[in-house]
Order: sequence, then C-alpha cells, then structure tokens
Amino acid sequence: MKLSSLKYVVLLSAIVIFGGIFNQGFAIQMEAGVSPAKNAADASFTGDRIITLRYPANSTMAQMLDGNKNSISFSLNTSDSSNGLSVVLDKINEYMLSQKQSLVKFENATLDYRAAVNGGPTTATISYQVELHPTITNLVTESNGTETSVLDVDWRSIVLEEPLIVTSPEQGQIDINHPIGGLEKIAPEVATKIQNTTLAEAFNTPILDFEEFGASMNNWHFLFDATGAQAGAAGYGFSVIEGDSEIVSIYSLGESSFREGTHTVKETSGSAEIDGVTVNVNGLTAPPSGQIQIGGFSQIQQGGAGGTEHLFVSSVAPQGVATSSGSFPIQVLLIFGAMMAGVAVLVLVKARK
Repeated sequence: MKLSSLKYVVLLSAIVIFGGIFNQGFAIQMEAGVSPAKNAADASFTGDRIITLRYPANSTMAQMLDGNKNSISFSLNTSDSSNGLSVVLDKINEYMLSQKQSLVKFENATLDYRAAVNGGPTTATISYQVELHPTITNLVTESNGTETSVLDVDWRSIVLEEPLIVTSPEQGQIDINHPIGGLEKIAPEVATKIQNTTLAEAFNTPILDFEEFGASMNNWHFLFDATGAQAGAAGYGFSVIEGDSEIVSIYSLGESSFREGTHTVKETSGSAEIDGVTVNVNGLTAPPSGQIQIGGFSQIQQGGAGGTEHLFVSSVAPQGVATSSGSFPIQVLLIFGAMMAGVAVLVLVKARK
C-alpha cells in the first residue's frame, strides 16, 4: 500500500474513532499541554463507564427499562461559585498535597457531564462520561532561568473515591463521581431497586479514577521534535506551546507493547435477585489513553520520596539525540488512534452482547 493510501486509511480510522465511538463514551482520557515558561498546563481528564444490566423479559426491571431512552447532560464552570465545581477542585488539591506531597494546583476548570440509558426488553446499557478541563499551575519545582526546569508530573494519576456533589440548573445536586448519581436522575425507580443489593457495587465505583496514568514515565511512548514541525499538526490537536521553545516532547500512554506494557479494558460483573428474578450487571471502563505535550526537550528524572518521577526540561536539545521529524509524529499518533479505535469497538461490542 502506498504511503498516501496508508495515511488516508489511518486518518479515516481516526475520524471514525473520534467522531463516532468517543461520542458514545470513550475518549482520550488524559491529555495536557505543558508550558514550563508559564509554569502551567491546560489539561483534560475524561472518566468513562458503560454498565449493562440483563434481566428476564416481562420482569419488574424490564417494565421499568424497556423503551427507556432517557439522558442528561450539563456543563459547569468555576466562574460560578454556587455550582460546587470549585469544591471539587479543592478536594483534588487536598488529594495532591496529602497523597502525593505535591504543591500543584488545579484551577479555573470546566466540567462536562453526560449520562444516558438505552433500555430494551432484556438488556439496558447505561453510559457515563465526565470531562474535567482544569488549568494546572505550580508545576515547576526547580528552575534555572528560562533554559531549564524540573517539572512535577505526579498530577497525571489523580484518584478521587469520594462522592463529588455539584449543582446544575437542570438536575439540581448530583454526584458526578459515581454511576449511581446519574442513574438516580435518568431512572430513579431502577436506582432504588439496585440500592442495598450486590449490584450497587458496580454503580458506586468511582468514575474519576486515573490511577493507571501513574505508570512510570519510562513506560510512556516518547516522541521528540526538535524542528518545530509539530506545529503543523495543530489540526490534530497539537501545537507549539506559546512562550516556549519550538522544541516539542510528547509522551503517550495506551499503546500496548513489551516495553510499554499491556493495557486492557477494566471489567466488573455481578448478580442479584430483584423481585424474584436474577439481574446481572457488567461494567466496562476503557483502557488508559493519554498524552502529555511539553514545550522543550524532556528527560525523565528519578528520585524523591516513594520513587517520585520528575521531568527535566531544557529549551535546547542535546547534540546527537534521535528525533522524530517531518510528518512522522502525525503518522504515529494517527496509527496510535486507530489502534485505540479497535479496542473501543471491541468494548462496545462486548457491552452490547
């Protein structure tokens, strides 16, 4: 196959993945553009979950869920102090300080929440997506003027287990961190039936759990562009960070290999008796897919309490360092996206069996 044809096939796969599947609940779960010069990052954390309930036809659950196509969605911004999103950020910052001894701050965020149920005669699928878009500040732990800096990257693996209550104008108060919160809004009778059964565990597992992104940075795939050509990839979501060197370092997690490790779908299952019949539950969470773009040449620095890793970032690349140039980063990233598309398809097919 010619290179131009390969590019077309890969691009088409990427369009399918981002335009279709991700809208159904699967997306790049963590991405960030880090500017050492500004001591800040624009980040995005996306929690997703698909839960499938299976029940006998004509049962009580079937009567409540068959034909139920309800959904809810809302967006919040920290500019409104009354919606509780600032409290969510406070809890994240408390977690960073107490659990990671990190002084980074999550600020000025937006939140997008979606939950939907698709009920049939014997099966109902309930999907969730929670997107948090914060600005992360106070990343630089050491700096030597404008040429070198040491970055804290421990913020990539936040895990929030407690209920996170926000208030939206449409839904009122809702726990955005546990599936039961959305279920209480889109199918309250079902939520009541599930409470106090073993099925409740699947609906009380945190959605904003990014523990897998805490994998050693040595197990992230690394791309380095010393030419500034990465700016040409802006149409795919990447650009040279304003105020930084044209040098770009990119770390990606999600590609399974011997070096990077294997990343699989998280699956949970259970069953319980409700109104005299057995109801089964199956929960699926997509494998980790993340990317961090940094303005400058980045090297991993080991050390610190508990083996904490930092990134040593320089505005000048050392001589003799192998680089990716031209359109190579775009091709690699699109192929990476196409690979994740295959995983997402399998997840969705499995969820609907």
